[in-house]
Amino acid sequence: MPVLGWWISSSVVRFLKDLNFGDTMKANVFFSACQHDCSDNCAILSKIESGKAVSVQGNPDHTFTRGTLCGKVSNYLERVYSKDRILYPMARVGQKGSSSFERVTWEEALNLISDKFTEAIERDGSESILPYSYLGHQGLLNGLHCGDRFFNKIGAAIGERTFCNSTASKAFSMVAGPTGGLDPESFKHSRLIIIWGMNLLSTSVHHGRIVLDAVKNGAKLVVIDPITTSIAKKADIHLRPRPGTDVVLALSIANFIIQNNLADGEYLENHTLGFSEFSDRANTYDTNTASEITGVLKSDIERVGSLISAEKVVAIRTGVALERNANGGDAIRSIAALPALIGAWRYIGGGIFQHPQGTFPINRKKLARPEFVEAGRRAVNLFDLAEALDPDAIQPISCLFVYNSNPVITSANQTKLLANLCKDDLFTIVSEVFYTDTCDFADLILPATSQLEQDDLMYSWGHFNLQLNQKAIEPIGEAVSNTELFRRLSQALDLDDAELYQTDSELLINSMDWGHPNMLGVSLEKLSLKGYARLNVGDPDKRKPHLNGNFHTLSGKFEFLSSLSESGGQMLPAFRQCVIDDTVYDKVDPLPSYAPVKTPPGAFTLLSPKHRNLLNSGYANSKSMKASNSIQRLFINSLDAKNLGIEKGHVLRVFNSVGEVRAVAHVTNDIIRGVVAIYHGFWRSHIGGNTVNALVSSSPSRIGKGITVNDTKVWIEPIVSSN
Repeated sequence: MPVLGWWISSSVVRFLKDLNFGDTMKANVFFSACQHDCSDNCAILSKIESGKAVSVQGNPDHTFTRGTLCGKVSNYLERVYSKDRILYPMARVGQKGSSSFERVTWEEALNLISDKFTEAIERDGSESILPYSYLGHQGLLNGLHCGDRFFNKIGAAIGERTFCNSTASKAFSMVAGPTGGLDPESFKHSRLIIIWGMNLLSTSVHHGRIVLDAVKNGAKLVVIDPITTSIAKKADIHLRPRPGTDVVLALSIANFIIQNNLADGEYLENHTLGFSEFSDRANTYDTNTASEITGVLKSDIERVGSLISAEKVVAIRTGVALERNANGGDAIRSIAALPALIGAWRYIGGGIFQHPQGTFPINRKKLARPEFVEAGRRAVNLFDLAEALDPDAIQPISCLFVYNSNPVITSANQTKLLANLCKDDLFTIVSEVFYTDTCDFADLILPATSQLEQDDLMYSWGHFNLQLNQKAIEPIGEAVSNTELFRRLSQALDLDDAELYQTDSELLINSMDWGHPNMLGVSLEKLSLKGYARLNVGDPDKRKPHLNGNFHTLSGKFEFLSSLSESGGQMLPAFRQCVIDDTVYDKVDPLPSYAPVKTPPGAFTLLSPKHRNLLNSGYANSKSMKASNSIQRLFINSLDAKNLGIEKGHVLRVFNSVGEVRAVAHVTNDIIRGVVAIYHGFWRSHIGGNTVNALVSSSPSRIGKGITVNDTKVWIEPIVSSN
């Protein structure tokens, strides 16, 4: 056994045995870390008195979040001690959707699940059991993979988690490999910052502060977004392309640079692959052509191209909105090409930060146990849950197990989903902290813990710090952590694999490859003393990750021309319970390409951005946030509104072939013509009807099988004026 392995298996086990970490800090203060699906992954200090949490505050020592919390997490105790917490198991006694439940014991609940699972396996096969989860919790213990080993063991269907990043991660891997790319903390050294398809001040407030500090120190800021967001209002240049045309815009910028001999020839020759072919493809989109397609002025395209070439130390950050259309993967590939084209990787603060994929050496196979899964096991696109539950499906779903998610709000085709969730032959279990819209359709509800009531290890997709979350208080009521839930389920089904019963201490040890070079200087002991530890990936004030190429591609170079193009949209293992996708997909164009998405006459393109007061659908029930989340508004350009006879406050019918919603008109010039927006994440129970995903279909993208919600087309008509 390696020395490091011995140290972990002996010293740390003793150190973690009682999980009483509070003694390592000031009395009654515990390290916590935000569990939510947010790139910032805030570091928190939780103060406990007499067994109760009395305050939370940001950890001032943390290198990225630096002592500040967002408005949602700063009110986290409201969430922990909410009167709306689910406190004990509840079984349905009325019709589905009637919200009629009665309290049962944990023993009764577990026996019921065991009976239903056994019955489903005997009648319809084990693949009739479908786990449904995503990033309602992003911890390594209680988050993405917490149930995978259990469901893999019993033979359940594989859940394809395609809600976000499957397209972007695949596309970025095709050109740069699984690299963390530019350090977000290195943006302070950038001379030109491009925020593309992301409202940084709403969805990554801590990185937003770094960006604005850089601007104060002289950096120029370009924002590319069809909506005039809060970060866009601070930009030197704001480009507003039509949704789905970002690939054309990026290729035209690249073409301008190439045609004006502004590219870095030495970097291209030594550290890239396929530049000549890429140049020919980019030449298809001169600035005149691109202007017609994107709606961005020719002069503005050229202005940005000139800035990129002149400044050299260019930093780009992209948002998830970019990938959510049919051309999303190609947009990521073409945008990622710009830093390589000008040699921005030569400089501290130059390059692109897309996602720190592969930077954290997570032991996903140990967490998920993919060896339990035989070749060809059924896989279900979770975003398309409505279709999977269809009564006419060839393979029926008999049992649905929902945790870390709220599919009634987050899945596509909401109207059809609601109907299928009411099927009498579907047994639905929901494990939750609060009663959500999905709970309405449950047969059994299980109480889950908050972050202060459990141990966890938190990685981030927005910075390079690993964080420890310490159990600070005992669970409220009869709530249990996800780790404990799946231990109990394993016992109820009499499963014999010892790893299914690992303690939280053992899971902490097994969750990471502690011997990986990126983990040098990082240990559980260090985490217990500081709460966080930065990965060994270089000093952000000195870091040049791809100065000499060293891209994690097949060629070791940045691949303008992808070597992986023969593999169509292969899913990444992390999003499929770590099970390799053996599906053979269509070949992908080895170069970024553009395929227009037609808008029917009279229709609008619908965007569904994230609300600053929500985390996906989380916090919609928060007392401090509910007032702003109770009215569903449609944002529409003033000229479009005038043409339709719409005024501010009008109640609108928004509809297409998938469904319809009601929304209140918000007339503004902050959104371009031909495009409308409704915030994602509102609850049906709060607004009194369908939410935006009632309009959204589940059509997959060409790369990564990701969602294409930003290709949604709708029609709008006023109903009545609102008071």
